Amino acid sequence: MGLFEMSQTSFNVSGITFLIATVLYVIYLGARKPIIGNMATGSTAIGVAALTAGLILRWIDAGLSHPPFTNLYETLLFFAWGIALVYLVIEFKYKIKIAGAFVIPISLAAMGVASLSHSKEIEPLVPALQSAWLHFHVAVSSVAYASFVVAFGFSILYLIKDKLQMEFFALSVSIIGWFSMIISKMSILTQGVYRMTQMAEDHGKFYPVYVPGTETPVEITIPYVGEFFRIVFLLYMLTMALYAASLILKSKKLSSLSFGALIASFVLQSASILLLLTKIRTIPEVSLQANPYEMTMLFISWVATLIYLIIHLSYSTFLDALPDKKILDNLSYKTIMVAFPLMTMVIITGAIWANYAWGTYWSWDPKETWSLITWIVYALYLHARITIGWHGRRTAYISILGFVVVLFTFLGVNIVLSGLHSYAGG
Repeated sequence: MGLFEMSQTSFNVSGITFLIATVLYVIYLGARKPIIGNMATGSTAIGVAALTAGLILRWIDAGLSHPPFTNLYETLLFFAWGIALVYLVIEFKYKIKIAGAFVIPISLAAMGVASLSHSKEIEPLVPALQSAWLHFHVAVSSVAYASFVVAFGFSILYLIKDKLQMEFFALSVSIIGWFSMIISKMSILTQGVYRMTQMAEDHGKFYPVYVPGTETPVEITIPYVGEFFRIVFLLYMLTMALYAASLILKSKKLSSLSFGALIASFVLQSASILLLLTKIRTIPEVSLQANPYEMTMLFISWVATLIYLIIHLSYSTFLDALPDKKILDNLSYKTIMVAFPLMTMVIITGAIWANYAWGTYWSWDPKETWSLITWIVYALYLHARITIGWHGRRTAYISILGFVVVLFTFLGVNIVLSGLHSYAGG
C-alpha cells in the first residue's frame, strides 16, 4: 500500500470516528453520562490523530514543498482538523463536553463534503500557488476559521444558558430546514427533470461529473421521495410561521402547535432521506457526487433539528449541566481573541502573496472581499466588547453572524462566486 492509499485510509478512519463522536456527543446531550462523554472525547481524539497522520502522509507523498491544503478537497480536510483540534484543546482545559455536539458535527460536515470531491489525486501546483507564502497563509487561515467555529458553539450554549426562549432556536432550525430545501432546488432531490451528467473514472471507480452545456431532461421517479420532500418543505414553512406568531403573540398554544409541526417535518424528512439514500447508488443524477452541496445542506438541517429536539425534550437537565453563562461568554471571547490576530495575518500575508503572484496587493476578488468582511465582523465584536462594554447576548449574536460569514467565506465563495481564487475549488 502506497502513501496515497494510506492517507486515504487515515481520512476514512477519521471520518468514521468523527461520525461516532458526533452521535456520542448528541447522546450525551440527553443522557449526561460521563462514560458517554469520555467515549465521545476519545473518538474525537482518535479522529484528530488519524486526520493528522493522513495529512502528513499526503504531504510526504506530494513532496514536502507541496503542503496538503492546495485545493478545496485538502483545505476542507485541514479545516475539519483545525476545528476538532481547537475544540479538543478547549475541552481538555475547561472540561465542557456539551459543546462537542455543536462543534464536531461541523468537522464531520467538512469531511463529508471533502469526501464527495470528484478527484482526490495530488495535483501539480498552479503558478499562483508556487510560493513560500502558501504554507503560512492557508494554514493560519484554516486555524483562524476553525477557532471562529468553536467560538460559535460557545455562543449558542451561552444563549441557551441565558434562557433565551427555545422558540428562537426552533425558528432558526426551521429556517435552516426551509433554506436547505431552497438550496437543494427541490427538483434535484425529487422526481422530475434532472441535469444530465457524464461519468468519469478515478482509481477504477466511476462517478458522475456535471458538464456545463450538456443538460438533458431526464425523468427520474423515486417512489414517495418527491411527495415527502414537498410536504417537508411546507411543514418547515408552517413551523416558521407558527413559531414567529408564538413569539409575537406570546402564545403557548401556538408554540405547542409549532413544536408538533417541527416533529412531523423531522420524521418525514428522516424517512425521505432514508428513501433517497437507498437510490443513490443506482441513480447517478441524485448521487452525493452529483449534488454534494445540496445533499450536505439537507443533512445539516436534519442534524440541526435533531439537536434542537434533544435539547427541547431535556431542557431543564441540559440547562443545569451547562457551566455558568459568564464562563461560556468568556470562552467565546477568548477564542475570538486568539483567532482575530490570525485573521489579520491572513489578510496581510494574502496581500503580500497577491502582489507576488498577480502584481497587485488588492483586487477585490470575492475571496479577498469576504475575508475582509469576516475581519470587519469580528473587529466589531471586539470593539463592542472592549470599547463599548457589550457582553452576553449582543456579542453572542455578533459571533453567530460571524460564523455565517465564515462559512460563506470559506466554502460559499468557491461554490457561488468565481475569481482569482477559483483554482481552489477543485
